[in-house]
Amino acid sequence: MPRQHRCRAELPYKSQAPARAGPQTDTAYVHGIITFGTWQRVHGDEEMERQSGPKIAFVGGGSYRWGPKIILDVALNEGLRGATLVLHDINAEAPQDMFDWGKKAIEQTNADVKLEKTPRLKEALREADFVVLSISTGGLDATALDLEIPARYGVVQTVGDTVGPGGLFRGLRNIPVVVDIARAMERHCPNALLLNLTNPLTVLTRAVTKATSIRAVGLCHELFSTLGMLSKMFDAPEEAINVRVAGINHFIWVTEVSVHGRDVTGEAFRRIAGGEAREISSSHTDGNTDPFTNTWGIRSELCRLYGFLPAAGDRHVGEFLPGYLQDENERERLDLRVTTVQVRRDRLAQDRERVRNMIRDDEPIPSGRSREEISDIISAMWTGEDSVNIVNLPNAGQVRDLPLGAVVETYGALNGAGASGIVFGELPPPVVALVHPHVFNQEAIVQAGLTGDTDLAFRAFLNDPLVGNRSDARAMYDEMLEAQN
Repeated sequence: MPRQHRCRAELPYKSQAPARAGPQTDTAYVHGIITFGTWQRVHGDEEMERQSGPKIAFVGGGSYRWGPKIILDVALNEGLRGATLVLHDINAEAPQDMFDWGKKAIEQTNADVKLEKTPRLKEALREADFVVLSISTGGLDATALDLEIPARYGVVQTVGDTVGPGGLFRGLRNIPVVVDIARAMERHCPNALLLNLTNPLTVLTRAVTKATSIRAVGLCHELFSTLGMLSKMFDAPEEAINVRVAGINHFIWVTEVSVHGRDVTGEAFRRIAGGEAREISSSHTDGNTDPFTNTWGIRSELCRLYGFLPAAGDRHVGEFLPGYLQDENERERLDLRVTTVQVRRDRLAQDRERVRNMIRDDEPIPSGRSREEISDIISAMWTGEDSVNIVNLPNAGQVRDLPLGAVVETYGALNGAGASGIVFGELPPPVVALVHPHVFNQEAIVQAGLTGDTDLAFRAFLNDPLVGNRSDARAMYDEMLEAQN
């Protein structure tokens, strides 16, 4: 049975069958479920008899960061007994490491899971039930260009994988590759569900749903840091924390908070705006300069200014808004930290060495599951158990004031019937004014990536708040475009 989700959305439904969206009232606080055929398990009786568990293809299965989490989580999930997990990667060395690590982990846990690896995408996808995607076209060398070229023009990016110049070009690089993978799925596993972990998550998930028949769900863990902070502030387990949250990936906003069923929204926002979350973060990370640390500087600032709480990590949130990253004094005031390429190279090296240490028995393999919810989602959809998780799905009305079809992030109901968006309603006006332009810009990036329209890509580049109407925007864009070759 899938592990209980960490944060419950308050759902007024009793039947497992999601209801169709009905007429809406004028309030923004209507809950419901919208079904749009994200996925349904399609197996005949004969196939179910010979298959005890799902086939899960992991494209990018040589990831030293995601590989150990996914392998161990699948192995330890009772709902996935008898599963086959196939690692596929274009890098020959990394998937061999992850295969060796995975065999040891499965043996250690005595799990009923079969682990395989293959360099052939067709073989990995054949008759798969689920496809997990974690790739980075061009790797860190391409990421370096995404960050370093804009930096020469004075554009600072704290991450550069979702919005900003780096996010746009990362999207343009990955869209053709990801769509090709989805088209291969159409040939070899047309009924499989694609679980996308790759950034820019919104853009790539949207490209798949727009250009192919493959059903895709984008998954991100950024909300977890907000749930963890609220748990500390109210001295309550995360399972007791309920939030209403919606937006787009890395720019989601919490509009309500309750603890043990008691509405604490005003108190929570007041305390965060007053600096309590930042103080708690600082007390736990005193002297820590790790750029992956959530410092709560800009989230506290935006909660104070807008009256609602952005729920993704600070380093992501800051890139969606003008004015904060370019000014060194502002970055210092809000403790906005830049994740350099060297930091990422160092982290990759550390992850690789840690995996190899565990293979050599120089370091123990973890015995417990990670905090990620990927295996829970697969288990829920395979077994038919109900699960509620934060997901990125095409907007079928779950966020009424964002465009239909665009990928939005809300809670979703997942079970054997499929993956369905839970109705959020409307974002508050000051928040939707911030989110809306990014949705339209991401739609333009998707279209440019699918068609190769470099003029449209440049206009989307200009529309990004980190670029704006600057005189050297064309030169920066042209240099970044040339660098892709």
